[in-house]
Amino acid sequence: MALAKLRGKKLGRVIGIIGAVGFILQGYDQAVANGLLTLASFIAVFPQIDTLNTSGAQKSHNSTIQGTTVAIYEVGCALGAFSCGFLGDRLGRRRTIFLAGCIALVGIIIQATPFSLGQLIAGRVITGLGVGGFTATIPMYVSESSDAEARGRMVLLQGWFAIGGVAFATWLEFGLYYAGTNSASWRFPIAFQAIFALFVVSCILFMPESPRWLAKVGRIEEAAEVLARLEDVSVDSEHVAQELEIIRQSLAENEQDEASASSSPFARTKNRHLHRTVLAIGVNILAQMTGVNIITFYSDTILETNLHYSGTIARIVSGCLQIWQFFAAGLAVLLIDRFGRRPLLITAAIGMTIAQTCLAGLSSDLGNTGAAGASIAFYFVALFCFPIGLFLVPFMYAAEIAPLRTRAKVTAMSAASNWIFSFVLAEVSPTGFANIGYKYYIVYACISAFGLAFFYFFCPETKGRTLEEIDEIFVNSKSFFDTVQVAKEMPYQTELLAHAEDTEKMGMEAERIENVAVEKP
Repeated sequence: MALAKLRGKKLGRVIGIIGAVGFILQGYDQAVANGLLTLASFIAVFPQIDTLNTSGAQKSHNSTIQGTTVAIYEVGCALGAFSCGFLGDRLGRRRTIFLAGCIALVGIIIQATPFSLGQLIAGRVITGLGVGGFTATIPMYVSESSDAEARGRMVLLQGWFAIGGVAFATWLEFGLYYAGTNSASWRFPIAFQAIFALFVVSCILFMPESPRWLAKVGRIEEAAEVLARLEDVSVDSEHVAQELEIIRQSLAENEQDEASASSSPFARTKNRHLHRTVLAIGVNILAQMTGVNIITFYSDTILETNLHYSGTIARIVSGCLQIWQFFAAGLAVLLIDRFGRRPLLITAAIGMTIAQTCLAGLSSDLGNTGAAGASIAFYFVALFCFPIGLFLVPFMYAAEIAPLRTRAKVTAMSAASNWIFSFVLAEVSPTGFANIGYKYYIVYACISAFGLAFFYFFCPETKGRTLEEIDEIFVNSKSFFDTVQVAKEMPYQTELLAHAEDTEKMGMEAERIENVAVEKP
């Protein structure tokens, strides 16, 4: 197959695209429930989740069931992500992604064919297991297979596609909203996502394995071949030898200095495993707890029940919000390697703090239709800021700062934490709005402000650094509080690799000229 013969930048782009399609599934499946919750044909099959045509105690009861039905998907994702901590180093990155895709396909089939709420919930859990595996493994695989200069763009490309999946699901459901009582109006959108899982499953095994995982398990020759293929150079080139040596030295230092303790992500070692694990998990929890998924999960419900828009207008507004978020995510792809991870995290946290504060104020009097309508503007603010720095950057950041020996475990726990707190948000939001109303936004405004402080004081910049350089940042840190400063002061080493490559090319050119000169009569 042609995919198996790709080399260099083309290979890197294809790896990025396969990962991005996997994240389309993540975004699509996370959003697909939003447009179904108020759909007449969906409510007819699952009346237990109807909060549109009920009131009082019945509405409160149904809102709890609705929250659980939506949020149970996040539990599946958390379990799927967490399992990659055990499977990721045993199966390798490619086979873990393949297995996750197969599990997702099974879940999609069950989700698209239910006639009872239990079957729907089971399908959402199983789909979540596969999608969680994607989110824990794909950013790590792409990070380990990309060079320092392109790593941010390649990983953020997945976030762009994921939000494209959210937007696509929203507008597809809007079109099928007019299918009336036909069950195809909700079965088809659920089934359609199988295309994305099939694409990933069909292509991923034709890609090379992560060179860093190969080195970790002792398959050094294969790691050298993959590095040569990714760089489109000879396997005997100085560039490959130097890059492979850096990876091996990083592993050797880990083994020598920390022995068996280095395999634990919670060990207090010279390589600061505990520090890095806490940082990776903390960034993911805080990103999710800015509360943006209130909009992703429940915008249609909020617009119809609280602001009293029609089903058509509510879905058009939700669709526009997701298109807006899609463009913001595209902007993030352009900004990530120009400005870095830390500035985007901080800027996004500032924006989410402002958006949640203003939403609380404008939603405090729903009788004032003008103020309530103006709150929609801050939905747009939130869906601009979140994809810039808080959607996929936390997944990527966890993979970047984790040491190679514990990377699979750290990324698995980080992704699982992201999904667990997404579950918390999806589960409690209907009850939160029903009981404390506009004050519910204040909770997330405060958490966003705390996240801003956390990112500013504790998150070092990783832009433009190799994964092994990032190791050195933490090795040279004496405490949790000086890592940001160490990263600012540490010189970059990527110039050394570039110099080695230039030297090698000059040598090859000189040899070519010499050969031509010898061949002349």
